[in-house]
Amino acid sequence: MSDTSNQSRADPQEDARLEALARYSLTSEPEQDFDDIVAMAAEICDVPVALVNIVEAERQFFKARIGIDISETPRDVSICQFAIRENVPFIIADARRDPRFADNPFVTAEPGIRFYAGFPLVTRDGHALGTLCVIDHEPRTLDAQQMRMLRMLARQAMSQIELGAALEKSRAAHAEAERLRAGQHEIAMEMTHRVKNTLAIVQSIVAQTLRRSPDVEQARRAIDARLLTLARAQDVLTRSALDDIDVRALISAALGPHMQGEHDPRFVLSGPPLLLGARQALGLALGLHELATNATKYGALSKTGGTISLTWNGADAACTLEWTERGGPPVEVPTQRGFGSTLIERIVAGYFEGEAQLTFAPEGVHFTLSGRARQPEPRS
Repeated sequence: MSDTSNQSRADPQEDARLEALARYSLTSEPEQDFDDIVAMAAEICDVPVALVNIVEAERQFFKARIGIDISETPRDVSICQFAIRENVPFIIADARRDPRFADNPFVTAEPGIRFYAGFPLVTRDGHALGTLCVIDHEPRTLDAQQMRMLRMLARQAMSQIELGAALEKSRAAHAEAERLRAGQHEIAMEMTHRVKNTLAIVQSIVAQTLRRSPDVEQARRAIDARLLTLARAQDVLTRSALDDIDVRALISAALGPHMQGEHDPRFVLSGPPLLLGARQALGLALGLHELATNATKYGALSKTGGTISLTWNGADAACTLEWTERGGPPVEVPTQRGFGSTLIERIVAGYFEGEAQLTFAPEGVHFTLSGRARQPEPRS
């Protein structure tokens, strides 16, 4: 039996058959439709044993069974493996008299197979996955009507297998559609949340700038510059992940209009990768814009040879950032603080749940920020 079984497994069509079988993901889990099929097969043929049998590479298992207690056997002792070679019924009138099966343990011992009739379960592309088989303990034959009914039941069993596979594909497609819908909803909620945050920042910029500007034209210019900075930061955020942006990309976007090319020698930027949340990124971009604008008007960028050192660091959630100007005109301490200074010190620090300090030393403006990076965004 073992040699014949090995030859069966060496069949060049076997790999294709096993690939087809794997697509159906069949298990031995009982299903009423298959149980009904074997019950009808046993009654039609008046036999004690009927099976819906699936033949794998190393074993056969019974999708449905009647008249037998075991649920699977090694393929080496399977008679059904012979039935799947051709897409026609495989019938043995008396297994004891057939040299292929005379020494099979299922013939010589329990369940004492004598008669066997297997009807292949054939896929649309011609692969036999297993059989509907009937077994008797005595030699016998089937009449024409029994043969016809077993063919019909075998087709019905294969139809149930195809239906189960189609339903599984449908469930998988539905689950994937639900996952995509959930992802789209999450993205929509995130974008709504981000727009609300941005609108709140815009409202604050406009209101505070108008309140502290001496004339409408100056206010308009200041508002335009601040909103352009905000727009550039939003562009960077849109190209990044929904929640995170690296601080270097954010700094490049915020300071780009003030830099003379990508490698402006007036700017020294130094720091490790550090992720910021969306609100932190927008707030820091506005703060850096204010610092660079003031440096262009009054500080290090207003004079040849002036430099700005911008360094940052971060460990876990904690982070620090430092802006240092050198080489500009002597710094004068302002007599009053405008919205820009408030934005730099208080608003930016609030986004980082930390502290910020802006100092006006004679040798140059110095700004320090310490706080927590990449914090969860509050939902409104």
